Amino acid sequence: MPEYWEVAKDYLINSDALLGNIIKKYSYAKLVSHKNPFITLVKSILGQQISVKVADILYQRLLIICQTNINPENIYLCKDTSLQQIGLSRQKINYLKNIAIFFLDSPHRLENNYFLNNDANIIYDELIEIKGIGPWTIDMFLIFHCLKPDILPLKDIGLINSIKNNYNISNLSATDLNHKIIELSKNWKPWRTVATFYLWCDIDDNVVQY
Repeated sequence: MPEYWEVAKDYLINSDALLGNIIKKYSYAKLVSHKNPFITLVKSILGQQISVKVADILYQRLLIICQTNINPENIYLCKDTSLQQIGLSRQKINYLKNIAIFFLDSPHRLENNYFLNNDANIIYDELIEIKGIGPWTIDMFLIFHCLKPDILPLKDIGLINSIKNNYNISNLSATDLNHKIIELSKNWKPWRTVATFYLWCDIDDNVVQY
């Protein structure tokens, strides 16, 4: 759990009564990082546009074919047919291979502090060059690997649905909804990561952990 977690919770409880009630309801839930940048990106790719439950199943299958050692070399060497057999699309297979190459080309990126010591914008500029990595995946990386405290993943469907349900704004157009979320989130700064996490909890108590 990040060092800032409890401070952030107290701040959010006082700054947004509705969000505060959600935080109190799920106060037991904590953000966890396994500190492996490659695994975080792999899990984020697996989780693109599917449920948490299905993504977990795919990850467990991937663990089996990698003999419990999911690393860049094993993913790169894994046959595409084997990856297809566990339910991965051709597109996601290509994305996983691209991530593997990214780390194989520069193994120092696997060091614990390589990304942690960098600003979010620098990390974004580096990761966006990988084909298959977009803003949503980078947001997940910044939240779950880097533990950045103030990330608002505007393209995350779980967050969007939770905000729509809790703040009664489901009738807005996509553009107006985006603006409304940005406006609401001003009350959550500088702890929008924590706000996002507990809003996820309210939409699905089996919160993803990338």
